[in-house]
Amino acid sequence: MHIQKVTIKNFRLLANTELVLEPDSTVIVGRNNSGKTSLAEIIRRFLKDSNPKFQIEDFSNTSYDHFCDAWQAKNEGKNDDEIRKLIPSIELKLFVHYDSKLPLGPLSEFVIDLEPESTQALITVRYELKDGGIEAFFEGISSIPLTNETRPSFFRVLRERIPTHFETHIWAEDPSDASNRKKLPHTALLSLVKTGFINAQRGLDDETYKETDLLAKILENLFTTAQSPTANQKDKEVAESLQNAVQTIQEGIDKDFNIKLKKLLPTFKDFGYPGLGGPEMQTETTLDAKRLLSNHTKVRYEGYGGVHLPESYNGLGSRNLIFILLQLVGFYKTYRADSKSCGVHLIFIEEPEAHLHPQMQEVFIRQLHIIKDNLNAEHPDDTPWPVQFIVSTHSSHIANEARFETIRYFLASPIDKIQNIRQTKIKDLRQGTSKTSPENKEFLHQYLTLTRCDLFFADKAILVEGLSERLMLPVIIQKLENSATEMPKLSTQYMTIMEVGGAYAHIFFELLEFLELRSLIITDIDSVEKAGGKACAVHEGTATSNACLKSWFKDTDHSISGLLTKNDAEKTNGKMRITFQRSESRDGPCGRTFEDAFILANEQVFGVTGSSIKEKESSAREIADKEKKSTFALKYAIKETDWVPPGYLVDGVKWLAITDLPTENVANTST
Repeated sequence: MHIQKVTIKNFRLLANTELVLEPDSTVIVGRNNSGKTSLAEIIRRFLKDSNPKFQIEDFSNTSYDHFCDAWQAKNEGKNDDEIRKLIPSIELKLFVHYDSKLPLGPLSEFVIDLEPESTQALITVRYELKDGGIEAFFEGISSIPLTNETRPSFFRVLRERIPTHFETHIWAEDPSDASNRKKLPHTALLSLVKTGFINAQRGLDDETYKETDLLAKILENLFTTAQSPTANQKDKEVAESLQNAVQTIQEGIDKDFNIKLKKLLPTFKDFGYPGLGGPEMQTETTLDAKRLLSNHTKVRYEGYGGVHLPESYNGLGSRNLIFILLQLVGFYKTYRADSKSCGVHLIFIEEPEAHLHPQMQEVFIRQLHIIKDNLNAEHPDDTPWPVQFIVSTHSSHIANEARFETIRYFLASPIDKIQNIRQTKIKDLRQGTSKTSPENKEFLHQYLTLTRCDLFFADKAILVEGLSERLMLPVIIQKLENSATEMPKLSTQYMTIMEVGGAYAHIFFELLEFLELRSLIITDIDSVEKAGGKACAVHEGTATSNACLKSWFKDTDHSISGLLTKNDAEKTNGKMRITFQRSESRDGPCGRTFEDAFILANEQVFGVTGSSIKEKESSAREIADKEKKSTFALKYAIKETDWVPPGYLVDGVKWLAITDLPTENVANTST
């Protein structure tokens, strides 16, 4: 049994989203303010709190107009059913997959369809206006038509009333018939789905925290779980032995410590106390194992010569890893100690990469299921721990190490740029690469594993041909920004530069389109004498050997003469643009590669000779052939910077800088 899919409506940026979950682990990636934290928050409220409350700010900003529409409908005398349909509600649907041959346990309450072959149960949780609450919700609000001036006061009233007039309803729904449903208590859902949250802000680097606040607190929770009647027998024995050890100390305190402590009390007899029949004053010091763990137990690390180091002396990365591991063990033991086993244990881990170096981040995501298997191995005869992990991350290393099909990409897109209204799309990489061949899909996965997968976290991307472009591009961008004050600063935008080579760039086209990522592909014209022929100067070439260009212009003329006449529209496809060598002036020479083009853009610097196109192209190639690519790029990126960038790069960089600027974050776009 596992949660197969969740849908969310009207919660912050998650206005209308669908998230498919893997049976084991799902990795959530995306830029800041794209809705990742909102996912954890709505699950926390609906599946952890017994009486969840929401504010007007929790409703997606796409739903605010519907409150206004409902108020307008009431003023027009519409019936309650029509008005209620307009009033927004926050909704979470859980699609639970199960094996009909196995006991359903707590899921049985939610299986209401009569299809013998069905393997899916549907649970709806909705925060909505109470039955019969329309009059009270809108009572006393002026009937003046809502305008930009009156809307703020209207929503101030709703802000106060929503927590009072809305409530949570839960029901089981027939997946094939929405009219067939059964209302259920919140306790039924809490019994079916247990949750655990390891938050991003763990306080490990906060100096105001006491040493014992974190790891020792977890030890206390483990001890409490081990004391429960349904706990594992070995854990109960450990808890009992700890309790016995404390009891032995308590007996010594009662016999000796309290007698001596009493002598510190002042003499009250001089004041006539206790008098006739009055009780004597005694002292009593008691020990409690829980308080010993939470208040007087410090986690120490083995040192040298008997001097052990306090918790704060260990690195933040190690402490973070230990914290997460102890939390997972705690969740597992709590599950085992529960007399009524849940059907699904959903655990959120936010930003596990905090303070971890790259290799440790990769190890973490690889080891997550090994940890689960090791814990299950402690109880081989029991039902395996039905855990599903949801890991949200900003780490390209964790994204790289995760399996391609486990990644879900959160993208907050504007739906009304004038009012700056955005909502989140959740993109499943399994679906996004469905048209990509298995060989190319394997290449993408391997490439993203071997390099930093910054595509998932950037606003814009540049794919370059090779090392020279990658080294030179930041300098070119800086030069353009210094010379063109009216051009938006690309260097201040979240941009990634990836070296992919001309032979492989086209493999990324479908992925870039799926991610809706504004992308510039920089490649070479790679002229050859004829199809399959040897490399030659552009003026001698009839075809290109560049796979990227062939793929981009596959339905049009991609001969050399055809490529040189391509306009901006032909070089642009949605949010992607391709750029390659062109003449610096009309009917001028054209470079075959970046180095050729760079030299031809700076003829005086390099001493290009010749008066004809043919002579200049040949001269540029001869100069380029004498230079090693990496040495060439480093020389002109660092030492000799008095040059102008090639025109084709200027075209591409300006397009990328100017188009589709990210909108600023506004209120009610919580992550």
